[in-house]
Amino acid sequence: MRAVLRGERDADVPCDGCVGCCVSAYHIPLRPSDRAALDRVPADRLFLPAGGGLARMLPQPDGTCPMLEAGGCTIYADRPRTCRDYDCRLYAAAGLEPDGERPVIQGRVREWQFVFEDDEARAAARAVRDAAAFIRRHADLFPPAVRAHSATAAAVLAVKVYGMFLPPAGALRGEQVGDELATRIHGVLAAAAAFDARPAPETTAT
Repeated sequence: MRAVLRGERDADVPCDGCVGCCVSAYHIPLRPSDRAALDRVPADRLFLPAGGGLARMLPQPDGTCPMLEAGGCTIYADRPRTCRDYDCRLYAAAGLEPDGERPVIQGRVREWQFVFEDDEARAAARAVRDAAAFIRRHADLFPPAVRAHSATAAAVLAVKVYGMFLPPAGALRGEQVGDELATRIHGVLAAAAAFDARPAPETTAT
């Protein structure tokens, strides 16, 4: 997931026929690079914000994606970056469930189980959960732009900064308060900024 967040690869999810993310009433942001998808979205399913900002592909009234037909994506090869990045295992890894009424996705998240190669991998997984729990517990103390109250945003942030929660240095010692808590939140924000500041992968012109 860290490689996905850095733009180094698409998410590779073993969906096995599940289309939960396509029937869960998501509003899909369309980036400028999603031109091919943008050109094919029906006009009545496209939201263009006044004053600028990302366009959004709106779900059908029943919550399904307008590009879903017969259980398949009609623009899969040109699907938006948001769809390429989406991985519902992220919630399971963070010990969270998607916000809102999304029973198909929520059910799928509960089904995921993880197998770890060694104690190091197991500790990393524990650190992701600890990071997510910390972010959610102290969501009110994070800047609004972080959207720490959002399960998706909290899970993504946890994946970015889980290294801070690896033992022994990152082990939580009871409930932190005052300056210690403020310092840890500042550290989370700094770690996320450092992750986001990594150079984008080089591309080869063709």
